[in-house]
Amino acid sequence: MGAIFEVALDVLVRRWRSLLLLALVFAGPGALLTASAGLRFNSVVLDVLPDIGDGVWTDTPMLTEAQFERLAGALAAYLVATLVAGLLGSIGAVAMSVVALAGRTGPGGDLGSALRACLRRTPSVLVFMLVTGGLILAIGMAGLLAMSLAVSLLSSGPVARGGPGVFLALVIGVALVVTVAYLTVRWALAFPVMALEAAGWRTALARTWRLSRDHVWRTFMVVLTGSLATVVVAALISQLAAIVIVDLLAVPAGLDPSVAESLALALGTVLLAPLSPLLLAVLYLDLRLRHEGSGHPAR
Repeated sequence: MGAIFEVALDVLVRRWRSLLLLALVFAGPGALLTASAGLRFNSVVLDVLPDIGDGVWTDTPMLTEAQFERLAGALAAYLVATLVAGLLGSIGAVAMSVVALAGRTGPGGDLGSALRACLRRTPSVLVFMLVTGGLILAIGMAGLLAMSLAVSLLSSGPVARGGPGVFLALVIGVALVVTVAYLTVRWALAFPVMALEAAGWRTALARTWRLSRDHVWRTFMVVLTGSLATVVVAALISQLAAIVIVDLLAVPAGLDPSVAESLALALGTVLLAPLSPLLLAVLYLDLRLRHEGSGHPAR
């Protein structure tokens, strides 16, 4: 599996200009929206519930209608920003997949080819996200309902004392998490398939299911490593950028610190945006070669 990371790093070094431009186009706007909406939500929470910021919250808060509306509005704005960022990032992942495997399979790796490919596949990306997101939501709601029924029907006395209902609810909760993780892993290669096989959402789902069938653990490790590396390194870059942008530039210049902080948070996200698409694109090629019995798959 180390060869997958080695190939992905080599592609990142050789084609960083194209990948960075795609990250700015697709991940940049979503990152800015999410960062600004998240900062606003935190500000509203600390304003409405100031004790949270001090780590002390002993009294049950009685929110006024105006305070509740402020919290709900800030949360709704953050959720919308997250959805927009996810959609733009998914479309960008298709373009990055084209660039990642240029010269190996699929269309050319220039920016024009990448942009044309992702635009052609945008309807498929939208339907894919709606179908898979709806299925995950349905599974989550069914799991939560089953947990609630287990606690209410099988537990006797205070819930804090436990009992068979609470134990069953915990088992259902673990099963729910495992199911969602499993489905996410089996669907992980859909965007490279869309990009490099010109596939629609149905074909992409069927193809990624077949490719990952005998390599679930391998795919899981690539997805997990890419996600953790993206989150950790992006957070580190954002913190370092915040020191420079907020403390050294924005404050002396009299700029709005929240705007500068949003830029710092978005910077880390943009710089790490190509990592997961690159890893999945290389993994797709590796599994495709294994299934088709040609080439030299990464070991």
